[in-house]
Amino acid sequence: MSGSELEQAMTDLIKLFHTYSGRDDTIEKEALLQLLKENFPNFLSACEQRGRDYLSNIFEKKDKNKDQKTDFSEFLHNHSLGAELCSGGNQ
Repeated sequence: MSGSELEQAMTDLIKLFHTYSGRDDTIEKEALLQLLKENFPNFLSACEQRGRDYLSNIFEKKDKNKDQKTDFSEFLHNHSLGAELCSGGNQ
């Protein structure tokens, strides 16, 4: 039995995270930017409209343990912010 479109989208996000994550299940900041450039160009465009440092500021604020890495929880949260921007919502 195949999953719904939403379940497939979540599975795809999980796979994408693990494609870029290291052995510690985190993504370094540079790898995260590469992931965004390759997979979320509209997300980046929406962020750039908010200012050059907008995306970096989000990552710094949401980096709970200040390790300059993104764990899966932070990854999902950051992408939810991107979805809000792309939908025309305000943060």
